[in-house]
Amino acid sequence: MADVEKENLKNLEEKQKSRPGTGSQGKVSKPPSAGSGPASRPHSRTSPAPSRKSVSRNGSARSSAKGRPGSKISNMSGDVSDQSDNEDTQSKTTMGEGDGEGSDGYDTDLEIEDKRIEYDSTGRTTYKEACKQIGVVPVSYFLRHMQDSELVMMHHGLGPLGAKAIATSLVTNTTILKLNLRDNWLEAQGGKYIAEMLVENCYIHDLDLSYNKIGNEGSEPIAEMLQDNSTLERVVLSGNGFGDKAAEAMAEAIMSNQKMEEMDLSHNEFGEVSGELLGPAIAENSQMKVLDLSWNHLRRKGALAVAEGIRDNITITHLDLSWNGFGDDGAQAIGEALKSNKTLEVLDMSNNRISTEGAVLLAKGLIENDALRVLKMGKNPMQSAGCYGVLKGISQNPNSAVQELDFSDILVNDDFDELLKQVKEMLPALLTKTAERVHGRGGAAKDFKKAKPRADPMTKLKQYVEKNNLRLVDLFNQFDKDKSMSVTREEFAQGVEATGIDLTPDELKRLLDTLDKDGDGEIEYGGVGELVFGAQAHQEQERKMAKKKMKQQKSQA
Repeated sequence: MADVEKENLKNLEEKQKSRPGTGSQGKVSKPPSAGSGPASRPHSRTSPAPSRKSVSRNGSARSSAKGRPGSKISNMSGDVSDQSDNEDTQSKTTMGEGDGEGSDGYDTDLEIEDKRIEYDSTGRTTYKEACKQIGVVPVSYFLRHMQDSELVMMHHGLGPLGAKAIATSLVTNTTILKLNLRDNWLEAQGGKYIAEMLVENCYIHDLDLSYNKIGNEGSEPIAEMLQDNSTLERVVLSGNGFGDKAAEAMAEAIMSNQKMEEMDLSHNEFGEVSGELLGPAIAENSQMKVLDLSWNHLRRKGALAVAEGIRDNITITHLDLSWNGFGDDGAQAIGEALKSNKTLEVLDMSNNRISTEGAVLLAKGLIENDALRVLKMGKNPMQSAGCYGVLKGISQNPNSAVQELDFSDILVNDDFDELLKQVKEMLPALLTKTAERVHGRGGAAKDFKKAKPRADPMTKLKQYVEKNNLRLVDLFNQFDKDKSMSVTREEFAQGVEATGIDLTPDELKRLLDTLDKDGDGEIEYGGVGELVFGAQAHQEQERKMAKKKMKQQKSQA
């Protein structure tokens, strides 16, 4: 009996040993993983499994990346995990990607480095986004030239909204130094946008906002900007309909700004009150060197106030007061100013209703002045006697520095010619212009009508093309560096210099003005562009000149 019980017990132990997951003591145990040590004790839900290794990074609040849905870091660990863990991680990653939770959902330094965005110093991206939000079409010319040091955008019809988009992008632009937005119908609101931009931008030092209908309302934000701006050196605001209200704002700007060296306020509507406001400001300014107030309505008390401002100013070297209404009283005040002013070198008083008496009164200042080099008094009803009086004043000043006298459209008599010969003995370099004659530095009077006409620059260009067996379009293609089927004025000037075409700066400018019909700073030569129209216009001009020459020959015969 005992033997039977021993045998039954032995069979039972063998069966227990043959069952999977049981040890020698009859307890169920988890089989160890391949290559691992003895089985560890059971762990809690909150404690990490012994077979999983965590990945931690210094400075990160989240040390473990394993198990994060979509995390790139989870795939970088070198853990050896069981199959269930791998499958679990893979499924979670797949779910994370499917849910759209990329690495952007986690704030880690490595993920930020992967998507670093470079700073756009030109403002190109900002401009496109601004156009989209404002609802205007981006100007391709602006996008192509945002990296130029000089941006010329004349006659583009931007309007206030177009100006707003450009101003938004120029706030951060660091390449454009000269900005020309002439004739773009910016109006008051557009002028305000540009002014706000210039409060932030510290790179632009040359600004042209002429002929934009900014008006009195738009002048105020521009003037406020000028009071604080420490970058702008040249500002052109001509042709904007500025009146007495704008003059008050501009006077504050002129008085406060200590950086601006050149200001153009011509072709506006400044009257007598404006002159009384601007005069004291001119006297106080100690930085400006060039001031243009031509083509306004400065008369009577306004003219006297401006003259008094010039008398007390110590920095202005070039002053244009032409096409106003100074009259004889204003001319006398300018004469008094010339007695005291020691810096003014160029003065334009053309077409100011100055009679013979006014010219003589102005000449009294020339007797004592030893700084003025150029005096322009053409188109005044001063006649030959007035010209004689001015020349007499110069002759009585042994220290006179006058090099040029302009009496254009005023006929002079023999008395003037005789006095001029005497003055030239004292000032041999003096150049004097009168109606139809120029009294050169050699002393002889030359008739303008007999002067040899200047060579036509378009003809020189065509001669070069024919001599080198080229087409005009081929030449422009050589100038076109970016192959945009248009050539900027800068590219054209550089190309002309490189080819060796003999053009003076004046001839080059005339040629560019002929070819650049719309004045946008580019010459289009692709298809029926400005190049074709420019050549056709030149041919038409040549035909007219040929017909005129033939008529003259027939009349002489």
